[in-house]
Amino acid sequence: MNTSKNLSFICGWGRFPCIEANVLDKIDFSKSFIPRAYGRSYGDEALYRNVYDTTGLNLFLDVDFEKEYIEVQAGTQLKKILEFLLPRGYVLPVVPGTSLISVGGAIANDIHGKSSKGVFGDFVEGFEIITPKDVYRCSKEENGELFWGTMGSMGLIGIVSKAKLKISKGSQYIRQNIIPTKGIGKAIELLETFDKDYEFSVCWLDAFTENALVMFGDYEYYEHLPLDLKFHFKAFKSKKTIEIPFVMPNFIVNDLDMRAYNIYYFNKMPKGESLVHYFDFFFPLDNIKNWNRLYGKRGFLQYQFVGPKEACIEVFDIIKSYKIYPYLVVLKRLKNTSNRVFSFVKEGFTLALDFPVREDVLNMLYKFDDIVVRYNGLIYMAKDSRVPKEVFQYVYKDQIKALLSLKAKYDENFILKSLMFERLL
Repeated sequence: MNTSKNLSFICGWGRFPCIEANVLDKIDFSKSFIPRAYGRSYGDEALYRNVYDTTGLNLFLDVDFEKEYIEVQAGTQLKKILEFLLPRGYVLPVVPGTSLISVGGAIANDIHGKSSKGVFGDFVEGFEIITPKDVYRCSKEENGELFWGTMGSMGLIGIVSKAKLKISKGSQYIRQNIIPTKGIGKAIELLETFDKDYEFSVCWLDAFTENALVMFGDYEYYEHLPLDLKFHFKAFKSKKTIEIPFVMPNFIVNDLDMRAYNIYYFNKMPKGESLVHYFDFFFPLDNIKNWNRLYGKRGFLQYQFVGPKEACIEVFDIIKSYKIYPYLVVLKRLKNTSNRVFSFVKEGFTLALDFPVREDVLNMLYKFDDIVVRYNGLIYMAKDSRVPKEVFQYVYKDQIKALLSLKAKYDENFILKSLMFERLL
């Protein structure tokens, strides 16, 4: 039986690497493949010579506002769910920096965000997963080992086909408080001091000037909104987007232009308290469709790690000594999670840095690896396309053994594979 749609040229979101792949429209365990939805993993985590396209699994199955859950197929985009929930005064408790990912991808990477409540998997009530061994319904009470083991497993255990998600009261509007400061050390101090007072926190940094905007936020509920916003509350409309129509020449995004843009951004952002729409607070880059094309054919990579604050400060020292500056820097605080077999999330600060793909950048990132290893940090695999095997296997140590043990139980022939799997395992 032919289960293939076509041969397609596919990339991670960083457009590095890119490959030609056979896109499957049905699950076929006679060949190795990896599930893939909207291609928002930055590196090679969802790339392989065969990929199973899950974007057709995009239906709502059930919702109950009294019991506070929604059940959807796993290819459903978070954006679609939020556009349904927000006008009704509900939200997903944890979302990442983009709404354009699938529920299955959110589970596979156990995504985190600006929320102090935890990570995505903490609010998954259950799911159905198709493994080479069998089909299982999973929750904390039923097939608990598989339930927790699937969180953060990068699609290597099975294909989540549908999921039941916890929802909670929320609002289309966030009351944000932006505090400007200088230097990553001061930014960390502000996060440590104030993030306990807010539901959401994040910091944007300009690596060129060391200007920083530390952002805190809470929901502004309907009863506290100004009259004009109350009037529009139930008439949710998606934000209009600007589209980057094609892959730009490599020189379009450069140090000079990004230095100027970062100064503009720092100055234009409102300081102090203001009301902002949910999508603008959580997903600012979603306003630019295909923004990854700005980096040109070379693509870009994001280096994201979690570690103590000293590790973040040392990484910035390396950046200054090499004079190779990331174009986007985001700093967040993470809290410990539990029960996972394979997880990026641990107590500390997570720093995400975007660079164009260049040889000098790749050489500098080895220095970052050394810092992460020395401080017992972790590298976020959803963003990775280049970490050396020995570094990956050192920092994840026992987690790798546990993941492979679980995989052998449900995928004994190792059918589910990605380029990342072959590169690192």
